[in-house]
Amino acid sequence: MGADELAAAAVGVLAAVITGTATSMGEQAGAAVAQIVRDRLGASDRGRAALADLEESGASPETRTGASAVLAEEIKNDPQLQHALTVHLSAPHAAGGVVIDRSRLRGDNPILVGSGTINFTKPKSAAGMVALVLGVLVVLAVIVLAVYGGSQILGSDASPESGRGSASATAGKNDGSASGSGSEERTITPRALTVAEAKDVVPGLEDMPSGWAVSSARNGFPAEGDEGCNAGTANYENPEKNSGNLTVTYRVTACRNVRTVIDGYAEVLKGVATSNPDETRIAMPKCGDESFATSYTVTDSQSDWNGDHVEIRARVGAVYIDMNYGPIGDGPYRLDFLERAQELMQLVCDRAVASQSTP
Repeated sequence: MGADELAAAAVGVLAAVITGTATSMGEQAGAAVAQIVRDRLGASDRGRAALADLEESGASPETRTGASAVLAEEIKNDPQLQHALTVHLSAPHAAGGVVIDRSRLRGDNPILVGSGTINFTKPKSAAGMVALVLGVLVVLAVIVLAVYGGSQILGSDASPESGRGSASATAGKNDGSASGSGSEERTITPRALTVAEAKDVVPGLEDMPSGWAVSSARNGFPAEGDEGCNAGTANYENPEKNSGNLTVTYRVTACRNVRTVIDGYAEVLKGVATSNPDETRIAMPKCGDESFATSYTVTDSQSDWNGDHVEIRARVGAVYIDMNYGPIGDGPYRLDFLERAQELMQLVCDRAVASQSTP
């Protein structure tokens, strides 16, 4: 998207947040875009005036146009801002979920379900409209049951191994505050991992989705320094994506002292925020006790790493995780790259939880 189109789309998301109107974006992604727009408009007198007009008018078309014009100028002068908005606005937000694509029924109305679409045509009579609404509700109910499972909707307890994200990633011993329902929860007890255990936190090829191949075999070794840390690494490549240049690189560091990991994570986060202009923070689901994600672009014409990358860091108890995913490339594969990166990160987060868990 060009600067003008990108600005209009971003201001449109902010307008939806202001008015409480539903968008096709997920709540987290929409909030991230809205915050980016607020921050940038709030950095100049002209932008603050446009932002105030937008909010005071309830995001009227005139004030949206004015705010878009200001933001477009900022985008043209700041490639990092353009990249951040492009990442958020070009990413899909319906993977594994159900999103109604339009807030009003006009003609053919697609409902996006995962990667597929169901089309409904607006009836011409009131009775037909009622029937359509009831039909849509039934379809959505069936889809939700199929996708998420009846037990999850009805609130039954899932076992700790029954799905990604079911394990608790809260560091420390169980303090007895859990309910006495009798169901077991995994609670992380941060502890020193051996070299073999640190290696096992990294996913093996057999744990990866289909299509990946080993570029650098999984390995474990004592980390440099005298902090009592062990590390695990692995590199994988996908020959079928981005002309075979797509890679994922894992590195985990497990330390005897959890404070070492907490302080190290905080230092990396601070460094990205204050001294690394090449990385742009992007919104991603939380992984472990704390995590953050960034994107950056490699432009060395001699490098196979040319293109956009996603890097995700996380702390899970006494384990620090750093995963790099990219270059992403163009084409259809780009449409869901954030979801694919999150899936690969979740693999290692879950393994870090399991390595330190007690039932």
